[in-house]
Amino acid sequence: MASQRITEISVTPIPAYFPHEIGRNAFRWSPGTTGVEWLVRARTEGGLEALGNAMRHLWVDGDGSVESLVRLLREVLLGRRVDEFLHVSCGRVVGPTREANRVFRNHPWMSVLAYDLTARELGVSCIELLGGKKRDRVDAYDTTLYFDDLRVPEKGVGQVVEEAGDALKAGYRQMKMKTGRGGRWMAPEAGMRRDVEVVQAVRELAGPDVKIMVDANFGYDGRLDLLEDFIRETLPADVFWLEEMVKADLDAYRSIRRIQERLGSTALLVCGEVDEDYPMGDVYRDLVEGRLIDGYQPDIVWHGYVRWNEIQRLLEGAGVRCVPHCFHNGNYGRRASLIWGAASESFVSIEDERIAPNVYRQDAFTFENGSYAVADAHGLGLEVDEEIFQSRYASNEVKISV
Repeated sequence: MASQRITEISVTPIPAYFPHEIGRNAFRWSPGTTGVEWLVRARTEGGLEALGNAMRHLWVDGDGSVESLVRLLREVLLGRRVDEFLHVSCGRVVGPTREANRVFRNHPWMSVLAYDLTARELGVSCIELLGGKKRDRVDAYDTTLYFDDLRVPEKGVGQVVEEAGDALKAGYRQMKMKTGRGGRWMAPEAGMRRDVEVVQAVRELAGPDVKIMVDANFGYDGRLDLLEDFIRETLPADVFWLEEMVKADLDAYRSIRRIQERLGSTALLVCGEVDEDYPMGDVYRDLVEGRLIDGYQPDIVWHGYVRWNEIQRLLEGAGVRCVPHCFHNGNYGRRASLIWGAASESFVSIEDERIAPNVYRQDAFTFENGSYAVADAHGLGLEVDEEIFQSRYASNEVKISV
């Protein structure tokens, strides 16, 4: 049977609402209460529809305009057959076609949409194209605990604890909090002390069975003395991982390893969300090959499935886990991460923004007790609720067709 042609594409901005206002991190102001998903809908002549999220294109790859995005979609997708993007053998994607590979190098987010298209045409899940299901449930962590003690100073640390309590009530058994206050917003030592206080307070609330991660967004860069103090003071809190405590540097990470050995810290070291090189920057490759990190975390949507397949092959030999970044990807990004996590042996946990339901149908990928069920569904399994789309968002849709 001949592969179907893509005959219509649309782009629509979809608001993505956080569960509470998000505060600052070590280097940037508050994202506020709302993000956006730039929903791409690609439809074929046979009635298939696949989805993408072009937010990273508008932020990073393009010139920031919807016009340039539409030009790209017209050039790359419109009128093309579904089988022009990925080579499939024995039910698994073995790589992109030559022409598609050039596109995915510059716009890797488009490969997730290509997987969705291909899987829907074949009548299988993207999980199968990625190598098959490795788990029936995929863990997720709440990633919304920012510097909200500074946003609501009258509550201080209590504001972060309150938000952690909301995450626990919602069923999360893992949570990540921002640290590195001394990098910009407080005096260095005072910021470290506040970081410690927040971690200790959240651990006291959560109890011993909840995993706690910390992310400094490089807030301890150049202050390994204070980082050592932070690690020492938070040892009783049993931090699961330390994320981007300093910038990627071999000497710095060797020093952190020595600090951990000296203090008896078993926390994983993870980094890499800012790595934009294809498929991996030199310093990160050195960190992986030197086993100076335990987890690597480029964004799941921005880097896409084709690039992440290459990344995972590089990680396997060194025993480094994949912990993809997923903040600012909305409900689409969570599903893309869930699908990848179901197919990856080394996946740890979904970075979950806990975005409120917006334009997608409720389905069997349900969340309970800290993890999402992996349902049987074609493609990503993500479907637009047409009634909601038409009533709320269709007025902002930009549509092109052959």
